[in-house]
Amino acid sequence: MTSIEDLSSQLSDALAELDGLRTLHEVSKAVHASLDLTATMDAVVHGVTRASGFEVAVVNVLQPDGDFAVVSVDGTEEIRRSLLGTTTSPANWDELFGKAERWGSLYFVDHNNDMPDAMITWTSETLTVPAGPGGWHPEDMLFAPLTAPAGELVGILSVDLPRDGRRPGPVQREMLELFAQHASTAVHHARLHHELAESRARLHHAATHDPLTGLANRTLLRAFTDELAGRTGGEVGVMVIDLDEFKAVNDAGGHDAGDEVLRTVAARMAALVGPDDLLARTGGDEFVLVATGEGVDDRLRAVAERVHRALAEPVETRTGPCRVGASIGHAYGECCTDFAQLASAADADMYRTKQRHRAKRAWVA
Repeated sequence: MTSIEDLSSQLSDALAELDGLRTLHEVSKAVHASLDLTATMDAVVHGVTRASGFEVAVVNVLQPDGDFAVVSVDGTEEIRRSLLGTTTSPANWDELFGKAERWGSLYFVDHNNDMPDAMITWTSETLTVPAGPGGWHPEDMLFAPLTAPAGELVGILSVDLPRDGRRPGPVQREMLELFAQHASTAVHHARLHHELAESRARLHHAATHDPLTGLANRTLLRAFTDELAGRTGGEVGVMVIDLDEFKAVNDAGGHDAGDEVLRTVAARMAALVGPDDLLARTGGDEFVLVATGEGVDDRLRAVAERVHRALAEPVETRTGPCRVGASIGHAYGECCTDFAQLASAADADMYRTKQRHRAKRAWVA
């Protein structure tokens, strides 16, 4: 016959399990509502300490460099300071898991096993050493691996300080396994989101930048100047830069030498322009600089002088050093000025400079 005490205990366990499931449901919603890994892991570890009977929960996540880093901790401020941001190598985890006792998908490492030397851990100074075999020793450890759909390890959920001072029973273990599954899903979602964002960034960069020099292309130049056309006040200046003697580089060293010269020249010019200016490659050996702000006429003249000196230095290629010069023209006006008119005026100024170069006259900016 079941006693009142037994029924009360069963009811208490059922209510605790129900509360744990409610917490798990809240964590599940957080996992699917956010792609921010840190915020999601914070929700996971907080849910673990609420529902599993442990006072401390920690999540390590695999980093791009191959190590595992602690990204979230739920516990005292002392524990957070000592563990958050620390890293551990995969070899350390392999060594630790090799000593563990398997509890389903969990790994339990009791205090009789030595820790890897390089592994950073936290040990309670208040938890007493248990008298019986079912008690939780201050140096006991319990881990739940976080795995991707393909099965590779992407993180580890760790717990410590059971509130009842005992090793977890079947219900607690199953709850930890469920939380680990949700944490695994969160890590997987975050990785997919990061890869998607990187892919979009690469595609956007490829669509708006010259693949050879890395400078802006005509598409980005057009978008930049369209945005300037909508501004009120301020000045805009356009500089057209056309390389001199570039055909001779291709004729003598081939297109590989020409490409090397273009990359080097582009890097030298990019180092000379302001952070709010745009330098674009608009043709084979033609570049356009768009500058904004006050006093752009004087600024463009100063930049032209620096570009001329920078490009006068030889460029080392596989076939030997090459020299190119530059014919430079510029024009400026108000931001609302039609860009095509400014570009045309700068282009005409550049051609006048090129004619002077061909006539062996001194270069004038």
